[in-house]
Order: sequence, then C-alpha cells, then structure tokens
Amino acid sequence: MSTKSSRKSAQVVKKAKSQNPNAKLRQKPKYKSFRMHKLVKHHEKPLMSSWQMMKKTLRLMSKNKLNLLLFSVVYGVLFLLFVRGIFNPINIDDIRLEIESSLGEGESNSLNTNRLVFGQLVGTLTSGLSGEQGVYQIMLLVISSLALIWLYRQQQAGNKVNIKQAFYRGMYPLIPFTLLIYLVIIQLLPAIVGNFLYSTVISGGIAVGGVERFIWLLFYMSTLLLSFYLISSTIIALMVVTLPEMTPMIALKKAKELTTFRRFSIFRKIIMLCVFIALAFVAFVIPALFINAMLAQIVFLAMSIIVLPFAIGFMFVLYRELL
Repeated sequence: MSTKSSRKSAQVVKKAKSQNPNAKLRQKPKYKSFRMHKLVKHHEKPLMSSWQMMKKTLRLMSKNKLNLLLFSVVYGVLFLLFVRGIFNPINIDDIRLEIESSLGEGESNSLNTNRLVFGQLVGTLTSGLSGEQGVYQIMLLVISSLALIWLYRQQQAGNKVNIKQAFYRGMYPLIPFTLLIYLVIIQLLPAIVGNFLYSTVISGGIAVGGVERFIWLLFYMSTLLLSFYLISSTIIALMVVTLPEMTPMIALKKAKELTTFRRFSIFRKIIMLCVFIALAFVAFVIPALFINAMLAQIVFLAMSIIVLPFAIGFMFVLYRELL
C-alpha cells in the first residue's frame, strides 16, 4: 500500500508541474536599456571568434564562387558606368605629383608618398562624387546587398540558383530594407552631431586646456557608443527583413531578441570586419603602388568590388550565429 501511495503522490506532483511548468523555474533576468543593473549574461553559447567567422565567410564565398564571379562582373560594370565613370578614372600619377610637391624635398619619399596616395584612393570611395553619382552608388549598394543576401540564404538552404535569379527574386524586400537603412542613418545622427561639435570645439580653439579637451573627447565617445548601440540591432534587422512576409517592425523586434545581452559582442565583430577590410586593402593596394600606377588602380578597383560580397557574407554568418 505504501508503494502504491508513493507512486500516486509522485504522479500528482508530476501532473501539477505539467500544469504549472514555471512554478519552480528560476525567473529569467530582465534587461532595460539605459538602466543601472547587474551584468546579465546570455543564456546561449558565446559567439565564435571573429577569425573563425572570417574563415566561415570565405568558405561560404567559395561555395558560391561562380555566382560571385558573375556578380563581380555585373557590379563592376554598373559601378564604372553610373558611379565612377569609364572616362573618368583615378589618375594616381597626378595624385602622387601633387603630394610630392606639397611635401617638399625633405619629407618626400616613396613610402610616405605611397601611404598618402593610398589615403587619397580610399577617400575617393565616398568623396569626390556628384549628387547623382552618390544616389547611384547608394542604389547600387542596396540592390547588390539584397541580391547577395538572397544568394547566400539559398545556398544555405541547399538550393541551386544563379546570379540572375538573385537580382530578380532578391528584390522583393526592397522597400522594407530601404526603410531600415533610413533608420540606420537616423541612428547615426548622435555620432555625426558629436563629431561636428568635437571638431568645431577643437579646431576653433574653444577647448584650450587638457581637461576641457578630455571632457569633449568623452562627450564625443559617448555619442559614438550611443550610435553603435542603436545600429547593432538594426544591422541584424537588415538580415531579418529579407525573410518572406516580414515587415520592418517585426524585423526590429526579432533583431532585438537576437541581440539582447550580446550587443557588445556584435559591436566587436563589426569592428573586426572593418579591420579585416582595412588590412586587405593595405596588403594588396600599397605593394601595387610601388610597382605600377595602372596596376594599383586595377587592384584598388578589384578590392572595392570584392569587399561587398565579403562584408555581406560576414554579416550573414554573424546573423546565422545569433539564431
């Protein structure tokens, strides 16, 4: 009788737990932005390192090498036609002569000159474009990003697709994707305002003492951190919004759930992505500057084209790791 009663009581307890599964579960920690609280760790496993993510991105690109090669040709032709201009190439020789004349004989040497020429080349990616060229560049980046995200997602699903399908079928979330890009621009406003105020104060001589400069530097760094905090979730939402039947608001909500307690890790991965890209440009373009100006221009154009599939692939891998 005692055995039967113990079994019956165990069944009653088990039934009570099934009806109220949260009765003895520890309450999950809650997090609110911009509030003082104890450090809360994410319940999932930590993200892989940036170096592992880079290798995984390269493997993802190698599996799509034929489509990415065709994409690079299409993107390069459109970039030359609408953004850079076929008949308006970057004249590296003129840039070098201008830098050498401004430096003078004492400071002019091949290493220093090529370093400054490289800086001028990087500046041509964003500056020196007219209003129409800037609009074409943004449109080309948006369309190409959508095509690459669709291509990578189909490859992960095991579907065999081509680059024509990527440009056709990958455009369905164009409007939601564009709206989130506008949101990213709005979230960058604190950093833009902070940069403007800091440069104005320092160059205008308003902050003279070391303490004043340090305070303004802290203010500038706080605006940068605020913008990066905001966009760390929105960048992931750019990947989420490309899913079928997804709206910007739902994508932002899903991205917030994925990035909770992991914004700092995502921020570090984005910083390392920028470091990888910068090192790649330095490793390939600067040696080409020592060899030939035409070769350096070709290498720089090729790197400007290849960097987009790598950056989108890295962010896609990061998004998949958050799932």
